[in-house]
Amino acid sequence: MEIRFGITMRVTNAEGYDEPRDSIARDWSNYFIKAFPESKFLFIPNIGIEAVDFIKKWDINVLVISGGDNIGETPQRDETEIELIKDTISRNIPIIAVCRGFQLVHKQYGGKLTEGNSDFVKKHRANKHNIIINNKSLEVNSYHVYKIDEKSIDKNFNIFARCVKDDSVEGFVNDDILAMMWHPERDEQISKWNKELIVNFIKKKYEN
Repeated sequence: MEIRFGITMRVTNAEGYDEPRDSIARDWSNYFIKAFPESKFLFIPNIGIEAVDFIKKWDINVLVISGGDNIGETPQRDETEIELIKDTISRNIPIIAVCRGFQLVHKQYGGKLTEGNSDFVKKHRANKHNIIINNKSLEVNSYHVYKIDEKSIDKNFNIFARCVKDDSVEGFVNDDILAMMWHPERDEQISKWNKELIVNFIKKKYEN
């Protein structure tokens, strides 16, 4: 199966004049070129509901909700990603949600976010820490200040990753969505276990 990733983008502003732009770090291009060399990938503009037809025209079969931007700060991006989530789920297309993407998915399913205290922020913003997956301790990067309110997680999601230091939720999954709080694209070396996590999720989705 040829994987055709569609990746959402953040919103940035041009310096010196009013011109909102869609942008994304080169990390994502480098990641897909190195980790998924046989795949194709396309960056999705923040055009609201029109993004649904956009990804249909390009026959995207895996949606990636990327990081950056706090939820609520960029309404056009929020709308674009919410519409894409609804569409891809309705068409049984798997979703990979990263950091902000994880948080957005959680909120879409009725979940709550809480801002971490100073100790939490020290551990999780621009830092590295270990998580537990299948009883294995693995190091990940971390760039967030919000945490998942575990009590509000939708019952159809299964938690698969927790932070070793504070037991906060770092990853959950259901049949449609694989969500992780860390950034696989920001690792200096491609993480084999993280690639396998993504590949196995996509395979399972399309085998069912």
